[in-house]
Amino acid sequence: MTRSTLKRLQLQVAFVLSWSSGYIGAKLGTQGSGAFNLLFWRFLLVSVCLGLFLNVKLLKVTWAQIRHYAVIGFLSQFLYLSCLYVAIQNGLPPGIAAIIAALQPLMTAALSTGSAAERSGGWQWVGLMISFAGVSIVIAGQYSSGGQSVGFVMYLLPLAAALGLTLATLYERRAAQRQDAGLVLPLFIQSLLTLIGFSGAVLYTGTFSVPHESDVLISIAWLTVFSTFVAYLSLWMFLRVMTATHVAALVYLEPPVTLVWAALMFGDAIQGSTYAGIAVVVAGLVLVRLKQPTVACAS
Repeated sequence: MTRSTLKRLQLQVAFVLSWSSGYIGAKLGTQGSGAFNLLFWRFLLVSVCLGLFLNVKLLKVTWAQIRHYAVIGFLSQFLYLSCLYVAIQNGLPPGIAAIIAALQPLMTAALSTGSAAERSGGWQWVGLMISFAGVSIVIAGQYSSGGQSVGFVMYLLPLAAALGLTLATLYERRAAQRQDAGLVLPLFIQSLLTLIGFSGAVLYTGTFSVPHESDVLISIAWLTVFSTFVAYLSLWMFLRVMTATHVAALVYLEPPVTLVWAALMFGDAIQGSTYAGIAVVVAGLVLVRLKQPTVACAS
């Protein structure tokens, strides 16, 4: 195994674990704080950390960059996280939220029509559909074991989250060459504008409070380091070297990781059908990754 291959493999492991950690951190934090209040403090900490790191570089930010990354921030952070956190706060298990949000690869494949390099080939579609079948097996087993107690709308919110992240992924992929500003500066702009959004949300809902519980404080730090810095930076790094469909296919690994993680940390039950579904998910993912696009990206 070459050094570049090993580095990419490590980055993929970090990507899956960091994105899965967001669901766990959401449940941990929303147990002692409202969803919008938790997200407000998370992005306040993120914005302060990134602002101190960038320092004088912020003086070079243009209005074009602000407009560009405002779109990405709204879709991939404000909309995506609002939907997931509200659903988890209202009783949707983290693993189920991850499973529904894992429909993103199919959305990405369906909407990747801008270039031949981004479009999914026949074998990729087969692999994605196999993985979707695995996701369906898992969610059917979990739902039949008592998932009906959660309102139906809560099952739709992760779907809206997946759509938002899909649109952000495709938008960033197609505009990357025109708006190349590195990784940290875009994340700061997105986070700051997202903070403004959550400031309005927490004031509108009347849920603002200063966190004191240890679980909430740990969750804020957890979500800042792993679910923001590691997760989002690895996502945009992948988008520079891989097609959007291949990046999105990694999302299929989040549900099994989240299910196991939630079972160990919160005692969430794992049904027998879950193991069969995970095997099907992995089979589809392997097919997607082995069958590379026949048309290479332009250099």
